[in-house]
Amino acid sequence: MTMASFFLGAKPFVEAFDRWVEKVKPAAVADHVCYKCSSAAEFEAVRRMFEGSSAFVYQSIISHRRIAVVKFTPAVQTALGPIQILELSDQKPDGSQTSGFDHVEIYPTAGTMDALADQLGAAGTSFEKVVRPHHTTYDAVIFGSFKVRLEPEPLLEKIKRDEFF
Repeated sequence: MTMASFFLGAKPFVEAFDRWVEKVKPAAVADHVCYKCSSAAEFEAVRRMFEGSSAFVYQSIISHRRIAVVKFTPAVQTALGPIQILELSDQKPDGSQTSGFDHVEIYPTAGTMDALADQLGAAGTSFEKVVRPHHTTYDAVIFGSFKVRLEPEPLLEKIKRDEFF
């Protein structure tokens, strides 16, 4: 995999996201895109690919697996603003994860994540509330198995708060 092929592979998902945004017009900001890896070797190869040309790569352990947060350039342009952050997920401990783009996370420009989920539900998008040990989200499948995920805040703010302070 090369950087060019990685971003070319993201294009259909970004286009699906943009179509969804145009349809429901969420009062939100696009925060990041998530790519899940099916093996530790794939995770390490993708992380290594980004290390040489990114502003930063930060790695943490979340839910017993490695998660790398990458700030890449140039930004991917979306209908809810530019995305410069990649959440790169290592294989889950149970081995159930397949490779590919999994979701775009967005957060509200005003109000709460719950209120945004209600607003988008009224606009025709059915969200599932997903309660996890480390956070709660709302997920809606918009293209194949690709999801829009609602979060209350940007990923980098959560990392700063939870891991540095």
